[in-house]
Amino acid sequence: QADLEGAGVFDAAAMEELSPVAAAAMVQRLARLPQCVELIASALLLPLLATALPRPCAVLWDQRDRPARWLPGARAVLCVRGNRVEAAPLTDDDVAPLDSPFGYPVGRLRAPDALAWTPLDIDAQALRCLWQLGVAAELTGCLDAGLQAVVAHVRERRQFGRPLGAFQAIQHRLAQAAVQVEAARWLTLQAAFTGTQADAATALAHAQQCTPTVVYDLHQFMGAMGLTLEHPLHRWTTRAKMLRADLGGAQAQLRALANATWGANEK
Repeated sequence: QADLEGAGVFDAAAMEELSPVAAAAMVQRLARLPQCVELIASALLLPLLATALPRPCAVLWDQRDRPARWLPGARAVLCVRGNRVEAAPLTDDDVAPLDSPFGYPVGRLRAPDALAWTPLDIDAQALRCLWQLGVAAELTGCLDAGLQAVVAHVRERRQFGRPLGAFQAIQHRLAQAAVQVEAARWLTLQAAFTGTQADAATALAHAQQCTPTVVYDLHQFMGAMGLTLEHPLHRWTTRAKMLRADLGGAQAQLRALANATWGANEK
């Protein structure tokens, strides 16, 4: 995190020659690492805020007291409630870490109402759109990393005298997974390019919808090795499962897409 910030990598979204497209591509690429780094707020939200906030930064939606990833170790927190956006500095004493099986540090604010919250003059809907974009990018990176690891495994692992990847059933299912992941990647970049609510909802909805099938097949073909500490597959897939539920999951994104396309009052 410190190296990325020191190199100015997180400022790409605010640079005219790079823009959110480069930032989204960077999130996709960095999410493929086994190491876990706070990416979405640092790369997409903070560069576009008028107020400078320290990194790492956690983000809360709708409620101050709900659990959130990246709260442990965060130096700042953003909270979006309706049309109101507010921020507060954090210390380690302000956060109670929680046990989590999802590959992210998760915590809860000990006394959320006691923090020094500052209202920010920021469009909450625009912030939500950027968050949808970031989650889609990080989720795509996790799925892509897992897919590449499994493809390498089936090329080397042999059964019945042949590599696993030589069996047509495995080829078909991994090809289907590759199509889903590649579609998620390009939908995310399209959303970053247009900056529209509809495209951001579409990208996140697709990534969240395809996650269960892709994750199932990845673990099916990796076998028990995918759940061991020696192999990083479980790191990507457990993160993907948590990202799959972000902002209400795919159904919430499809409703947001319908509202953005036809209006909230249309049936």
